[in-house]
Amino acid sequence: MRTDYIGNYLEQKASQYLRTLNIRLPSDLNIERIFTLENLDYRLGNASSYIVVNEYRLITINKQKTPKQQHFEFLHELSHNHFDHHKYLARCDNFEQEACHFSLYLAVPIHMFQFINFESDNLVQEVSDLFNIPEEIAYQRLQNIFDNCNYYNIFFTRKKNIRSNRRSYYGN
Repeated sequence: MRTDYIGNYLEQKASQYLRTLNIRLPSDLNIERIFTLENLDYRLGNASSYIVVNEYRLITINKQKTPKQQHFEFLHELSHNHFDHHKYLARCDNFEQEACHFSLYLAVPIHMFQFINFESDNLVQEVSDLFNIPEEIAYQRLQNIFDNCNYYNIFFTRKKNIRSNRRSYYGN
């Protein structure tokens, strides 16, 4: 895995957000720490949701889910909090998509790639355990990372080839 991975805007924003909360290690990515730092109330309930009443902000997580699923659902609801989605109810379809992407990037942030052995034969399981997320989420995030790496490699290779072709065309 390239160490110069930049990521897209939301990936960078997720990583920056966690760093402002001084979340630097995978073990720092825990529900109790985050809801305390963000001054949120947190409860287990029958469904996962993000509720705001005046200044009171509550995240409920479905108690029927596994601990890893609960952790990821918390990150999803935290994404709604981060973007203040409660203020803009008219665009809720776009907000679900934004929260889905952002929670994926919060789950495995760029600034924690150093803790991942991308060459491992058990990469999905190791990322799942390290970041306390379901394996399907770990797989989805890893696929996203590798797809972005391939895109950037293709883009920069093409850009380099375009420069080379331009130089040879103009005799430079």
